Amino acid sequence: MPEAHGAGRQGMALELTEENDFFAGADRHYTQGIRINFISADNCIPGWSRRGIGLIPAPGFRVDAIRTGLELGQSLYTPSDTSVEEPILDDRPYAGWLYGGAIIQRRGVTRGLSVPVLETMRIQLGIIGPGAMAGQTQDIIHFELQCNRPKGWHNQLHNEPGLALKYQRAWRWRLRRQRGWNADLIPNAGMSVGNTDTSLRAGVTARFGWRLPDDFGIQTIDSPGITGGGRPGFSHPGAWGFYGFIGTEGKAVIYTAFLDGNLFESSQSVDKRLLVAEFKSGLALVLSAADVAMTYSIRTEEFYGQESFDTFGSVSVKLKF
Repeated sequence: MPEAHGAGRQGMALELTEENDFFAGADRHYTQGIRINFISADNCIPGWSRRGIGLIPAPGFRVDAIRTGLELGQSLYTPSDTSVEEPILDDRPYAGWLYGGAIIQRRGVTRGLSVPVLETMRIQLGIIGPGAMAGQTQDIIHFELQCNRPKGWHNQLHNEPGLALKYQRAWRWRLRRQRGWNADLIPNAGMSVGNTDTSLRAGVTARFGWRLPDDFGIQTIDSPGITGGGRPGFSHPGAWGFYGFIGTEGKAVIYTAFLDGNLFESSQSVDKRLLVAEFKSGLALVLSAADVAMTYSIRTEEFYGQESFDTFGSVSVKLKF
């Protein structure tokens, strides 16, 4: 297999991401998400696994590196008014999603133009409902923040197995190649299939900063993609960089239990919108052994009757080995 394109062979990475509407001064709808994921170094996988992944077609690009990983996460959803004990029938239901997952990531360049490409495939398995322990998590957080505890978690979706198969491909176009200061554009397209999320999506992120890393930008937890990235971030030890970014993504939501309700039995639901847009901006500090990023996201109305856009912030820390 050829040498990985870009900064050379990438090492292992361990990333922790916390998303919370508290960071944006809100407390409603998608109220919290936490995820930890680990991804291997380039091509450091068993030979049989590499051969099996090699059977998956890679139309349009040459695969230079393969990585695999694992993830664990939890997401929480509530209506706008969490002080009411009775179900609020015109607002989204309480719901929790606890999951684990496996990741396959392939990196290379397009055929002909040699544009860097990152392809991510993920499978998530878990549980929706009381078994996800979302109510307990939010009680702990509200206790620590000295906030009023939500009173309606007994109305949440019923226990149900959760599944999502996610796919994303991203491309990186260098817009400015001068030494030190750089800019790039990262378009992406992806899809998800499962009872937690069946959707199609596409977006683009623009970055500008000092010593941009050879990765593919910051991803939210909801995105089908995962950033990846590991040493070497730069060409020599001790180097550092930073950048700002703005991005947007549109998605067509075909089905999601968190709005449509339980798949296998009757439950609370709302009339979801087919088309949803998300806008993000943020800052990232890139060190040789770690990355730290902060993101602010705005999401348009997800269901009919929703009175305003949702906002949330996130903090992610990635350790590179």
